[in-house]
Amino acid sequence: MVRKWKYLLSLERKEKKMAEKMYKKLNKRGGMSIPASVRREMGWEPEDAMELEVTQDNRLVMKQYQPRCVFCGEMEGVVTISGKGICKGCLAIAARKGGTDGPER
Repeated sequence: MVRKWKYLLSLERKEKKMAEKMYKKLNKRGGMSIPASVRREMGWEPEDAMELEVTQDNRLVMKQYQPRCVFCGEMEGVVTISGKGICKGCLAIAARKGGTDGPER
């Protein structure tokens, strides 16, 4: 028996601050495409990393991934080094320590 599931994707508009609802079917591999008009409006480019979150009330929230500092979780002023995010504050602390110590305990 083949079931056809429709999933609701709710997007919060950047400027208008209003939600638009649309229905999309998942493909056989469990994926779905995002319409080009939505990608343009959200400023998303092909190959952008996306962050998905399932809320307690079973809503899927999708937003463009913003790197976070692996040490403190900060999202502002984060640089990526060897695939890991580090904020300017933690980078300054690491520079003062000389990078010779192990992790703080």
